[in-house]
Amino acid sequence: MKKVLIFAGTTEGRVLAKRLEAAGVFCEVCVATQYGEQLLEESGNLMVRRGRLDAGQMRELYGEQEYAAVVDATHPFAAVVTENILESLKGKEIPYFRLARDVKTELGELPDCLFFETAAECAAALEKVPGNILLTTGSKELSLFCSKESLRKRLIVRVLPGMESLELCIKNGLEGRQIIAMQGPFTKEMNLAMFHQYGIACLVTKESGRTGGVDEKLEAALEAKIPCCMIRRPQTAEKIREDSPEEVWQQLSKLLDIRESSCAGLDIVLAGIGMGCEETMTMQLVNRIQETDYLFGAERMIRTFCPKREKFPYYLAGDILPKLKQLQKENQGTLRVTILFSGDTGFFSGCEKLHASLKELENAAVRVYPGISSVAALGAAFAVSWQDVAIVSTHGEKREKWSTEILYEVRHGKKIFFLTSGPEDVWAVGKLLEDNGYADSCRMLIGYQLCYPEEETYDLLPRECGQIQSPGLYCGMILPGKRTAGPAEWTENSICPGIPDEAFLREKVPMTKEEIREISVCKLAPGRDAVIYDIGSGTGSIAVQLALLSPKIRVFAVESQPEAAALIRRNREKFGAENMEVIESLAPDNMEELPAATHAFIGGSRGRMQEILEFLYRKNPHMRVVVNAVTLESICAIRECMDRFPMTATEIVTVSVSRAKQAGAYHLMQANNPVTIFSFTFTE
Repeated sequence: MKKVLIFAGTTEGRVLAKRLEAAGVFCEVCVATQYGEQLLEESGNLMVRRGRLDAGQMRELYGEQEYAAVVDATHPFAAVVTENILESLKGKEIPYFRLARDVKTELGELPDCLFFETAAECAAALEKVPGNILLTTGSKELSLFCSKESLRKRLIVRVLPGMESLELCIKNGLEGRQIIAMQGPFTKEMNLAMFHQYGIACLVTKESGRTGGVDEKLEAALEAKIPCCMIRRPQTAEKIREDSPEEVWQQLSKLLDIRESSCAGLDIVLAGIGMGCEETMTMQLVNRIQETDYLFGAERMIRTFCPKREKFPYYLAGDILPKLKQLQKENQGTLRVTILFSGDTGFFSGCEKLHASLKELENAAVRVYPGISSVAALGAAFAVSWQDVAIVSTHGEKREKWSTEILYEVRHGKKIFFLTSGPEDVWAVGKLLEDNGYADSCRMLIGYQLCYPEEETYDLLPRECGQIQSPGLYCGMILPGKRTAGPAEWTENSICPGIPDEAFLREKVPMTKEEIREISVCKLAPGRDAVIYDIGSGTGSIAVQLALLSPKIRVFAVESQPEAAALIRRNREKFGAENMEVIESLAPDNMEELPAATHAFIGGSRGRMQEILEFLYRKNPHMRVVVNAVTLESICAIRECMDRFPMTATEIVTVSVSRAKQAGAYHLMQANNPVTIFSFTFTE
């Protein structure tokens, strides 16, 4: 079995081990500390060995195992370990590779930075530097900086959160208030925050390169206008060749005959960043960003983070996909990519669309991490549950869509969460509820800039929404109440298709009566996303009834008489049926541009039944149709027309309805005209 021994302790060493593991090469990784062991997860092809080894112990290890190569991926400042590895390999025919970290910074000249060859020289110089000192050189050489009390008392040390590091801090006389035990990487902003928090007057770091976070430290020091002391990388006693991670990989690939895919693998995570501040990010995402190679997202989201390699201000598939393909061509192994989205990945997010687009990439695995959404944040702000809310967005949506949805849910007693584009949308929702009889019954819970420092919450009635003024991010929840004005309460919590005749504005326009209307709607049997023509709409009673069944239904009420068309519009306004459009025309004229209907109701044809049915069949040869007729002539004409079209599910029903009418102390049954209801579905 091919085996590679890696002396690790750096990010580069861990990346190489994972890359070899993915290529099917067995890796044994030696780390010095328990914390280093925690950063690597053992698997079938990867074993972790913890503990410091001297040259003799290393030689014993070579005797126990047969290694095809030894890779020295230790820290640039672990010169003693490198010398032990070189000593242990003398007389051995095991190939040795030194994986070097580029210790150069990308900042060019550093005007206020002092360089020292050793930690001891730096400690001596710091005795003359006034103020608090942030020491970011690790825990191994703490004794050099803590030997004199005058310097030790001014130190703030930042070390890894491992027991060994903490024990060394305590052993060298440091108090808890002087210790920051955290795992990087640290952004410039995080470094600046620590400078301000602890009143830092001087920064001390090692020449450990961009991967070691040096650039972010120096950028922060420049902005804070504090001096920096940098300890140069030590040189080994023996001059050795050092190679970049990619050069080491190429040499190992040749030695071990590793055959990788023609392009690098991608480990992609699509993640919801939460409500806009780092405090609402999940620890799952925080940990992921710390280990990610490339970070994508809107500029405001990625600004404060520092991935291992690079970040790109892209959030559209058209920008992200070409960049990922380019990275695959330019690299080998597996690249960790994280793409950030606002809020939650499953809540009005571009995550699903991008996830589908990423399927065209080769050698890519994609996972999704959820985040905290605005609906969860608003529910928490008011201690209100949201598992039973209907969700509506006014952001970028046409009014007729969202207003119909809101009124439908309010009428059926359901809580509604709504997203907005700003205060204007809050006003519009409040006005909608006020105009439809809910001015003083519904409660509107409004959240402004949730999770930001300027966060505000409001508990308002619909008529009070005008007090919302500040520009910014708003969302809201409507807690429905009983209608206090407008049509009778037949609509409250009812899912039945029944509206009493007296609820409609009628005047002298003919109207399909209540019982016939209910039977006709049921025979039509529309789905919740149906597109429906109501031809010969009259008062619009059928059109209104259909529109109120579901906010996603679209109804086109076609009526040729101007006074009737005007009445339909008034009934549409009265019932808030904004998913209904009035077409003032004699059917089938002027209907070609309408979207193809799934269903059609014909209440009047003006003698053009054959033309109407031909038009409907041409529009959709699978349309469901219901036709009502009162006169014998109409019944005969409809029946004759039906014979000319292929159809199924055909029914002909004649309905006679009588209603009780009080006459003194008695009630008499008064009959309405019988109506024949034809129903069928076209077939090809």
